[in-house]
Amino acid sequence: MKRLCTFFLSLSLCLSLAVPALGAEFTDVPGTYVFSKAIQDCTSKGILSGYADGTFRPTDSVTRAQFCVMLVRAFYPGEEEAYAHLKSSGWFIPSAAVLEAHGAAPYGHNHLVDPAVMNSSITRNDMAHFMSCVMTAKGYTVSDEAKAAAQEKITDYANIPESYQDAIKTVFALGILTGFADGSFSGKSTMTRGQAAMVLFRMSQCLSSKPGNLTPVQQETAPAPTTLTNSKAVTEENVLALLAELKSQYPEEADFSMGYPLGESSPVRLATHPYFRAKNPSGHTSSTLGCGGWTTLASDAMFSQAAFPVRKTTLADARPGDIMIQLNRSGLLVHVAMITQRPTTENGKISFAVTEAATDEQDVYRIHWDVDYAWHADSQYTYDVWTRYPN
Repeated sequence: MKRLCTFFLSLSLCLSLAVPALGAEFTDVPGTYVFSKAIQDCTSKGILSGYADGTFRPTDSVTRAQFCVMLVRAFYPGEEEAYAHLKSSGWFIPSAAVLEAHGAAPYGHNHLVDPAVMNSSITRNDMAHFMSCVMTAKGYTVSDEAKAAAQEKITDYANIPESYQDAIKTVFALGILTGFADGSFSGKSTMTRGQAAMVLFRMSQCLSSKPGNLTPVQQETAPAPTTLTNSKAVTEENVLALLAELKSQYPEEADFSMGYPLGESSPVRLATHPYFRAKNPSGHTSSTLGCGGWTTLASDAMFSQAAFPVRKTTLADARPGDIMIQLNRSGLLVHVAMITQRPTTENGKISFAVTEAATDEQDVYRIHWDVDYAWHADSQYTYDVWTRYPN
C-alpha cells in the first residue's frame, strides 16, 4: 500500500525557470516516467528547474520565450548576462538577444522581442525551427540524404508548411524530435516541459561532437522492466492484488476530477487514441481525463510507463488489467474501462466486470468498481480489448 500511495502522490501534484531544485527527485516525476532521465539531466545542468513545492510539472506547456531561455542556458551558457540591461523590456529578451547575436534566431527581430508572440505555447514546428537555427549557427549540418530519408518516414509531411520543412527534416533525421506511432509529425501540437527536457537532452548528445556533418543521436534504451510495479511477476494473481490496492486508494465514488496528467506519455495511449469518439466523430479520446484517463492511470499503476506495450486480444481471452474499448455499431468509441474479472461465457453471452470513471449528475467524474457488462450477438455495442500482459 505504501508503494501505491507514493505512486499516486506523485500523480496528484501537478516552467518555473527561477526556483532551484537542480537534480532533485521531483514528487511528480516517478522513475518510470518516460522523460525522467532527461528531466534529471536538464535540471542538474541548470537548464530547467522545478517548483519550490518539489514538483517539476512535466505536463505544463512551454512557451517560445521559455524555450528560448532553455536553449541559451544549454548551448550559450552565461552569455545572456551581457544583455541583462535589456531585461526591463521583457524577462526573456536577454536570451533572445544572444540568439540574434549568434545568428541563431528563428524569427525576425520584431517577432523575437514581441511578448504576444513569444509568450504563446510553442509548437513542435517552432521547436524544430529553434533547434535547427542553433545547430546551423554552431556549424552543425545534416546530409541531404539523411533529410530525404527523414521526409520519407514522415506520413504527414505534405501538411508541413514550407518554412518549417528543412528544420523538421533535420531534427527528425537526428532523432531529436521524432514522430508519433503512426509516423506523423503533428507539427501544430504544443510541447510540454517533459518533452522539452527530452529534446534538449538529445540535442546536447548530438552537439557533443565537433561541428560538421551530424549522425543520428543514439537512442538509449534501458532494459524494459519485466515485473509489475510491485516488483512481482506479471500474473493475474499479482495484477488482482494491485487492483485491490488501487481500489483502496480510489474507493467507490472517488472524485477523479484531477485526471492523470502523465497519461499522454503512457503506452496505453497507443490503444485508446486511434479510435474516433461517438460524441465527436472527428475527435479522439483523452488519456489524461475522464474514462480514458482513469484507465490509463490504472494500467500504469500496475504495468508502469516504461514497460509492456499494448497489443490487441479478444474479449473472451481478456484478463484483469486489460483495457476495454466500447464501440457503437458505427465503430465509434463510446467508453473506455479496465477489466477487473475474467469474462465468463454462457449460451453465447460474454459477461465481465470493469472499473471505470463515469460522470454523475453534476458532471463530475467518479470511480466505480466491478461494474457489470455483457456482450452477445445482438448487442448494441461491440468491444475491442487491449492487453499489456507479455503473453
